[in-house]
Amino acid sequence: MHLCLHSPDVLRNICEQAYEGGYDPECRATVAALGATCRAIHRVAVKVLWSRLFSLRALVKCMPAELWAEDVQDDPDLKSTISLTRPPDPSEWDRFLANALLVTSFKRFGLVPDLDEDTYRTLCLYRPVQSLLPNLRELIWEEPDADVFEYGYQFLGPKLTTLHLGQPPSDSLILPILRSLHVKCPLLANLSVQCRSSIGPVDRVVSHSVANLHHLETVDLALPLFDDALLHLAALPGLSVAKIHLPRTPEVHDRLLATTSPIFPSITSLHISAVRLEPSVPHLIRLITSEQLSEVRLCTAHDSPATAVRDYLAALSACPSMNALSAVTISSPLPSSIPLMMSLNALPPLDRPEFVLDASVFEPLFVCSELTELEVSSFLLQPDDELLRLLANAFPRLQSLRLLPPYNAGSVSEATLAGLLPLLRHCPDLAHLAVLVDASGPLPDLEEPDYLPSPHPSQLVTLDVADSPIVYPDEAAAFLSAHCTHPEFSIRSAGLHDGDHDPEHTRLRGVHNAMWDQASRLVRLFVRVRNQERTRRTVYYDSDYDAGPAELPPLQLELS
Repeated sequence: MHLCLHSPDVLRNICEQAYEGGYDPECRATVAALGATCRAIHRVAVKVLWSRLFSLRALVKCMPAELWAEDVQDDPDLKSTISLTRPPDPSEWDRFLANALLVTSFKRFGLVPDLDEDTYRTLCLYRPVQSLLPNLRELIWEEPDADVFEYGYQFLGPKLTTLHLGQPPSDSLILPILRSLHVKCPLLANLSVQCRSSIGPVDRVVSHSVANLHHLETVDLALPLFDDALLHLAALPGLSVAKIHLPRTPEVHDRLLATTSPIFPSITSLHISAVRLEPSVPHLIRLITSEQLSEVRLCTAHDSPATAVRDYLAALSACPSMNALSAVTISSPLPSSIPLMMSLNALPPLDRPEFVLDASVFEPLFVCSELTELEVSSFLLQPDDELLRLLANAFPRLQSLRLLPPYNAGSVSEATLAGLLPLLRHCPDLAHLAVLVDASGPLPDLEEPDYLPSPHPSQLVTLDVADSPIVYPDEAAAFLSAHCTHPEFSIRSAGLHDGDHDPEHTRLRGVHNAMWDQASRLVRLFVRVRNQERTRRTVYYDSDYDAGPAELPPLQLELS
């Protein structure tokens, strides 16, 4: 064996590269084959193989063969099930425990349960040690079986630093695990919890547990926290990512309003979900001291008054990180309520002018000139050409802009295709644009000075028009092809069933979708024609005068 392979670090790096995270069975087989070559590689390969587990089956199979039984499925796509035939004796745990010491990551997810409830119960009742995986540092737990999901508690330990609980069969099943985190996992640094609903159950004991975790760096909780946990998270010096839900309890918001201490000294990404945009939210935003805050997202169940949204954006623009802010999102309602609203054709009251989000609402944000991503999702958003012009002038570094309702419900927009030109001219990095436009009216003359193409090449790849109306797809394509010159440019529009169930809206979506698809194909054709024309002119005018005019290549057109 070459001398360089005597280094354990080199061998481990080779095995890790071949393992590729362990997701692919062929990669795991490759490392197992490497381990069979010699003792030096075997010692390293075994540690790599057992470091990450996606199932406890391999550990169960380390027990004597007469102790477990495997039920092979007829369908090759289904995994075989393993169960214990009897409780194991203390002497039969040796290989199980020896390999369990090497496990540092256990990622359990999928539609099929890892082991059945009886097997989990037997392992937990008869284990000779306190923890099945004593050196576990990362736990991803997404068990589909309600009876099995509860056993995630058994894998909590003092060395655990990363915990993710996702998609429980019932939201209440996560509470027993979360209530004991501060005792079982005092060194927890990364905590992520996803519930079935957008906002999970409210539990004061869980808030108390989170308030006693002092090493958190990232938090993503889909259940509301009380003020003790919220203020604790805000004071943590190392917290960089916080995705939190605020309860609707008035007393909690009153105590948050009374806070005057600086908060979030190291935050880079902040996501806030709430029932309503309470005054406590902009108050907390004004107390942020981090200069690295780059992403802020606000999602509310109910639409907020325009003055409240403007106050929130004013607070955001006054943060020390205003020059570092790159992504801002405002959305309403919560994602979990959208399917029900669509099925009922339900819309919030649209005749309340005090809730309308127009250009004046976003004016405080215009000082954040480094913004690259802006998304606003609300039925009360009213984009027009003036708003698009202001956004283009304020955010020249925009790469993604989304101004759409939560779902397609026949909304009427005052923005036009001509109103997109300031964005295409002043935002050279814009790659993704989503906005409702009214393409049913006449289009301006392309020869007019105000509508000449931008001198820089367009980076726009996708234009999402949702259920925008269109009458003349060929004219729209001719207009867009002069400005959207990227070879991969495409137009996305809402399909027949991408929206509410109103019969007239459904019919119009089908009609407009066909026209936008035609416009998208024509844009690509027209762009190729324009490029070939430019090439022909360049060849002609760059040719040697004495040699006579160059022979121009024929145009090659193909509509795809």
